[in-house]
Amino acid sequence: MPIDQPVISAGLKYGVSCKTGECKQRPKGLARLATRFLLGCVVILSANVVSVPAEAAEWLSVGGLSQLQTLELAVFVGAMSFALMSAIWLIQQRGSLNKEIRGLRSSISDLKAVNDRNELLVEAPGQRLVVWNGSDTSPLVMGRLNDAAGVPADGEKFLVFGNWLDASAANDFKTALETLRSSAKPFVITLRTKADGLIEATGTASGSVAYVRFADLKGKSAELAQLRADHRTLKTSFERAEALLQQLPMPVWLRDADDQLSWVNKAYANAVDSEGPTAVVNDNLHLFDREERARIHRNGDTDQFFEERLPAIVSGDRKIMDVFNVWSESGSAGIAIDRSEIDKIERTLKETVSGHSMMLDQLATAVAIFDKSQYLVFCNAGFQKLWNLDSAFLETKPSNAQLLDVLRDGELLPAHPDWRKWRDGQLEIYKALEPSEEWWHLMDGQTLRVVVSPNAQGGATWVFENVTERLALESDYNALIRIQGETLDHLNEAVAVFGSDGKLKLFNPALEALWQTEDLMVEEGLHVSRVVEQWSAAINNPTEMQTVLGKITGFEDSRNAAQGRIQMHDGSTWNYAVVPLPQGQSMLTLTNVTDSVNMETALQERAEALEASDLLKSNFIQHVSYELRAPLTSISGFSELLEVGVTGELNDKQMEYVGHIRNASGSLRSLVDDILDLASIDAGRMRLDVEPVHLADCIEQVQTMLKDELVRKSVDVVPHISAGSEQVRVDRQRLQQIIYHVVSNAIQFSPDGGVVTIAGESTGSDYVIRIIDNGPGINPEERDKIFDRFEARSATGSRHGPGLGLALVKGLIELHGGSVDIEDTSDKGTCVLLRFPQNQTGDSENRNFAA
Repeated sequence: MPIDQPVISAGLKYGVSCKTGECKQRPKGLARLATRFLLGCVVILSANVVSVPAEAAEWLSVGGLSQLQTLELAVFVGAMSFALMSAIWLIQQRGSLNKEIRGLRSSISDLKAVNDRNELLVEAPGQRLVVWNGSDTSPLVMGRLNDAAGVPADGEKFLVFGNWLDASAANDFKTALETLRSSAKPFVITLRTKADGLIEATGTASGSVAYVRFADLKGKSAELAQLRADHRTLKTSFERAEALLQQLPMPVWLRDADDQLSWVNKAYANAVDSEGPTAVVNDNLHLFDREERARIHRNGDTDQFFEERLPAIVSGDRKIMDVFNVWSESGSAGIAIDRSEIDKIERTLKETVSGHSMMLDQLATAVAIFDKSQYLVFCNAGFQKLWNLDSAFLETKPSNAQLLDVLRDGELLPAHPDWRKWRDGQLEIYKALEPSEEWWHLMDGQTLRVVVSPNAQGGATWVFENVTERLALESDYNALIRIQGETLDHLNEAVAVFGSDGKLKLFNPALEALWQTEDLMVEEGLHVSRVVEQWSAAINNPTEMQTVLGKITGFEDSRNAAQGRIQMHDGSTWNYAVVPLPQGQSMLTLTNVTDSVNMETALQERAEALEASDLLKSNFIQHVSYELRAPLTSISGFSELLEVGVTGELNDKQMEYVGHIRNASGSLRSLVDDILDLASIDAGRMRLDVEPVHLADCIEQVQTMLKDELVRKSVDVVPHISAGSEQVRVDRQRLQQIIYHVVSNAIQFSPDGGVVTIAGESTGSDYVIRIIDNGPGINPEERDKIFDRFEARSATGSRHGPGLGLALVKGLIELHGGSVDIEDTSDKGTCVLLRFPQNQTGDSENRNFAA
C-alpha cells in the first residue's frame, strides 16, 4: 500500500527517498547515510503510533509479521548496518592516519637533518648571525667570529656595536640596520673594528624578521675590503682637505703632469674673476702672468719646491703674493698667500714707530729707552734738553751705567756717599718685573719724578718727569683753596659740601646761621639726614627735602644736578641747587629769593590781567561783528529791492547811489566775515574738512567772484597746473577763500591789461601754489610785515582797506600745517608761495593760531 503523503515528505526531509512506492537511499558518506536511515525509521515509527492508514500498514507488513515486529526488525537491521559501516569507516581512517604519520615522521627527520646542517654552518668559525624578530628588542645571536678581528665572543657585548666597531663604521651600520628593519632594504657593507680588523655584514629581511650575517674576510676578499676601506679613508680625508682648501681665503691649485689645471678652490676662481672652480679648470685660467709662470717652471726643473714672492692681479688689484709650489710625478700643487695686508701692516707699524718717535720728541717729558744689553736705543729731544747732552755722545749708544756716570761727572745728579752702590741699585730694574718710581732732587733745585719700566722684550724705559712746576702749582693751589674758603665765608648764599657718605665736609657761616639751632649743631661730620629731619618740620613742602636727601645720598648711575624751591612757614622762599662733585661728593646751595618771588608774583598777576583784557577785546570784536551782520543784511536786501524797482523806478542818480550802497555793504560784509574768521582762528574753534580738491575748480570759482574787478582792470587769470597735480588735499572753502584774497590783492597791484598766473604742482609731501602778478613788486623791507594784521597798502602807496585779507590767508594756511611766503622773481611783480602738506586725513580739528 502507498505511504501517506505527509509521511513521505517527512521521510524525504530526514534522508529517505521514495519513488514508485519504493524507498531508495541517497548515500553521501557512511555516517550521513546511517543517520538519515535511523531518522527515517523514527519518523515511520512515530507515524504508526499516531495514526497509520490501512494501506501503509499493509505495506509495512512483511512475511506475515506484525506491524510492530516489522518495525523492530527494521530498527535492528538499521542499527547493525550503521555499526558495520562505522567500523569499516574507522578502519579506513586509521589506515590513512598511519600513512600520514609515517610521512610526517619522514619529513621531521629530513628537517632535523637540514637543521643540524644549518646549525653546523651557522656555528662554523668565521661568521655570526643575528636575527631580529619583529619589534623584539632582544635579538638572537648565533655563531662566532675570529677573536683577532677585535670582536667580543659574548653575545650581549657583541650587540653593543659601538664598543668594538670604529665610530664611522658603527654609524654606517646603525643606519643600514634601521633601514633594513623599517623598509626591508638589504645591504652588504664592510666594517672596521677598533682593533683595525675587517668584517663583512650582510643584511636581509623576510617579513618582519631581519637577518644580519657577520663574516670574517680572508684572502683576496680581505685585501679587497682593506683596499676599499683605505680608499674610503683616503676619500674622506681628501674630501675634508678639499672642503678646508675650498674655504681658505688664499688661492690653491693642482696641476696634472701636462701642467694643466685639474682643481682650484673658490678663492682662485674669485681671484681670476671666474664663475667658479669648474669654469677655471675648463678654461685653464692662470693667476700669474707668463713671466711669473716661467720662473715657477724653471725652478721646478731643478728643485721640487718653489718659494718666492710674486706680483699678481687679483680682482683688478695688484697684489704681492707669497707663492709656494711643490712638484711630484703626477703633477704639482701650489698656494698663494696675499702679503699685501701684511706689508701694509709692516709699513703701518714702521710708520707708527716713527710717529711715536716724533711724538716722543715733541714731549717735554724726557724719555730714554735701553735694550736688554742696557745700551741706549732711543731718546727724545726732551731727554737731551733736560740733561744738556751732546748729540754726538748720544749717537754712540752709550750704556745706562756710562750715562749715569756722565751725569754724575757733570754734577747733574745729587751726590751719594756710595755712588757705585747707588748706580748698581738703579740698574737692578733690568732684572725686575714691575716698574719702579723715585724722586730725584737735582743740584740745580729741580725735582724729577723718575719712572723706570722693564720692557717685555728686554731692556727698560726711563721717564724723567720734571715736577718742579707741579709742586709749585700745588703750593699755589693750596693757597687758592684758602682764598676760596675765605670767599665762601663771605657769601650771602648758604653753601654746604657733603662727602660720598652724606656727611658734611665744608660749609660757610651763612649756612651755619641758617641751620644751627638749639637742637642742631652745624659742624663737620653732620649727616644730611639730620638736616632734612630738622628742616622738614619748618617748610611747607617737606617732599623737597626728601629730593635733596636722595640726590646727596643716592646711588644713581648718572648723577645729575637738581634745583627746586622751598617755602618756609615764616613766608620766606629759598631756592636750592644740588650739584654733583667729583669722587661722589655733592654741593648744596641755598639762596633767599623771597623778594624775587614777590616781584614775580606781581608780574604774573599783571600778565594774567593783560591776557584777560586781550580775551575781552577778542570777544568784543567777535560780538560786534555778529551784531553788524543783521543791519548789513537789511541794508543789502533793501538796496537790492530799490535796484530792481520794487518800490518804483529810480532815476540814474538814485541808481548810482544804490550801487554805492550795495558796494559799501558788500565790502563791510567781507570785512565782518574776515574778522569772524580771524576770531574763530584765535579761539581755536575753526575746523577743517580736508578732502581732495580740484585746483582748477577753485580757480574758476574765484574768477567768477572777481569777475567785476577783472573786467574793470582788464586783467586775465591764467591757471598753470602741472600734469599729475590736479588735486590738492585741503579744505575746499578755505582754499577758495585763500586764493580769493591773494588774487584780489594781485589784481589791485597789477596794471591794466595785466596777467595773474596761478601755478600748482605736487612735490610729494607738499603741494605748492604760486600766484604771480606783473605789478611793481614789494619792497624787501615790507615783506616781513605784509601778512600782519591791519597792514594795508594800495598800488599808489597810500593806505587801502583794513589789511586783514593777507593776515587771514596766513592764518588759514597755518591751520592746514602749511606756510605762506613771498618768493623772489627774476622780473618785476610779486610771487606769493602757498605750501600745503599732503599728509592730512579727513575732518580733523584745527591747531590754535595766535595772531
